[in-house]
Amino acid sequence: MDISVSVKQLTKKYKLYEDKWGPIKEVVTKKKLHKEFLALHDVSIDFPKGEAIGVLGKNGSGKSTLLKIITGIADPSSGTVDVNGTLVFLDVSSGIDPELSGYENIFMKGVLLGYSREQMLEKVDEIIEFSELGEFISQPVKNYSSGMRAKLGFAISVNVDPDILIVDEALAVGDSMFREKCMNKMNEFKEQGKTIIFVSHDKNAVENFCSKAAWINQGELIAFGDSKQIGSIYNEFMSGRKKLDEIKSSLEFIHSIENVSPEAGESGLSIGLEGYLYSSAPDFKGSYELVVKDTRTGEAIAKPLALSSYKGDSSLPDEKKDTSGFRISIDEQDFSGFLKPGKYSFLVRYKEEHKEGEFPLWAGNLDLNITEDMKSRYINKIKVENNTLALLVENVDKVQEQVNKIWFEEGTLNLEGVCFVRGYEVGSPEDAGVTLHVVNLESFKEEMYPVELRETDEITENPSFNPQGKNYNFAGFRAGISLDHLRPGRYEYRMTYQMKNKPGHELLIPVWASKRQEYPSEPFLWKDREIDIQTSTKYLRMTVK
Repeated sequence: MDISVSVKQLTKKYKLYEDKWGPIKEVVTKKKLHKEFLALHDVSIDFPKGEAIGVLGKNGSGKSTLLKIITGIADPSSGTVDVNGTLVFLDVSSGIDPELSGYENIFMKGVLLGYSREQMLEKVDEIIEFSELGEFISQPVKNYSSGMRAKLGFAISVNVDPDILIVDEALAVGDSMFREKCMNKMNEFKEQGKTIIFVSHDKNAVENFCSKAAWINQGELIAFGDSKQIGSIYNEFMSGRKKLDEIKSSLEFIHSIENVSPEAGESGLSIGLEGYLYSSAPDFKGSYELVVKDTRTGEAIAKPLALSSYKGDSSLPDEKKDTSGFRISIDEQDFSGFLKPGKYSFLVRYKEEHKEGEFPLWAGNLDLNITEDMKSRYINKIKVENNTLALLVENVDKVQEQVNKIWFEEGTLNLEGVCFVRGYEVGSPEDAGVTLHVVNLESFKEEMYPVELRETDEITENPSFNPQGKNYNFAGFRAGISLDHLRPGRYEYRMTYQMKNKPGHELLIPVWASKRQEYPSEPFLWKDREIDIQTSTKYLRMTVK
């Protein structure tokens, strides 16, 4: 990879005095009367040739200091800068003399940029046309508006054809039409393979215009990489959602999902993921797991994530390519009790000898081309939200259900209530089928129990549930669970409702239980176990000790 500008271990210190006579007093008294301010501290960045690279940071972060050192306006306190090619610093205000006309300023600024008068004569007509100043080009610049002056400075800078163009918050010039013209010119530069260093505190501008970005905060380089990824973490910091220490910890790992291949059918859902992952820490000796997490409950499954040779198109460091690629699939058959209706996120969990943690896999550059919902047992949707991958599992319709009563009797846990689907008539117990799932929340193994549908008029004769006068005569249910089957652990109750007539959907939901006065108020002792029914979340759960 060719490098246009290479910055190595750059540090810039300024001396701050209490008054303007401080430097003289310091010489006379031979006492230190200043404080040192680190505008940049040990910054190293390579700016690749032929790319647009953004530099993000809030005001006072050190962005402009970095540019001044690259362009030679300021000297570093330590470190080196290598520039390969002709360079122009697009500062629309510098090099413009208000007493001279616009025409005269074109030549003066051209000389400051290193061009001869003969070279500028070849460019002057193009510059005047681009500036849109017309007859005002012969007037003194002191009579220009701020917008006209900015147009002149921009037109001169971008039409001298440099190899490297540095843009410092200069695209907000003139009216909207002129700004569009400026952006088109910047895009021409990119297409011609020129290097553009674009400095801004606007993460959206950097994400849209640049392929890579660096984030500088208080003189320190926090991160350098994909512009969307850097823009995302910069926004998390600026919005206060994440602290700097938390972001620095996550930045140890470089990662991205580059391809998603989902399949859905009678056997369930399978999702294949491909991408890259590696630690920037040279001494990392840990292991990885792919984690799929239920965003509602926080419950998760994990699968070992092995790394191999990377076969993609991203420009990874050569020393990482043999050990940074991954290809893994999550199959619903392997975790049959987990992917119920809800929303799921994809993360990586890392483990070392002395620490562990997890972070969401980056998917900001993923081009998902899934035009239809994937239908298996449920409707499955895969999408990118906030630059991370999300899986939505939805029912075709919603089951209305409620556990009205829970009690223990003769070694059995009994549940009684109602369940129905609005609009789907159940005039006999043969019209529908219900199964109760008791799921271990640690292993996601589940026990299934048949549910008896019973005749009731609770739904049919209730106008708030049945304004259309449908037949829900068999909307009652009763189920019994043998206490001998319950092993120590945490459990969740789910219910599958199957329409045996058209449209024939199968629906799964967590069991709703809000009538607490009808449930056991104390844990129930059975042989050597304590069974505690829990409904604090309104969903039915249970702990067995």
